[in-house]
Amino acid sequence: MLASLGIGIATWVAFVIIAVVVLAIAGYLIAVAYTLKKVTFTLGTILIGVRAIANQTEPVGDVVAGIAGDVAAIQGALRGLLPARGRGAAPLPRGRSRSRASGRA
Repeated sequence: MLASLGIGIATWVAFVIIAVVVLAIAGYLIAVAYTLKKVTFTLGTILIGVRAIANQTEPVGDVVAGIAGDVAAIQGALRGLLPARGRGAAPLPRGRSRSRASGRA
């Protein structure tokens, strides 16, 4: 049959080798495309999660600012309750002091 087509053995071997190489490259490209599809899905899921976290933590800045204002008002009110400094009063403490009951700052 090969002789009737006028194609030699070397040509058939070359065709088979080319077909094997093309199939190997096609398989490799399919594997890469599948991996990229999985990576794209994972990155999309992460992006959605990060956006959800950003939206949920967005109002925290306003809340913290309100709490800071309340703490400043409380501190001012407490300073008004202390005796005047000019009459031998101890200076006001700065920073955190240790709690004797729990040992925590």
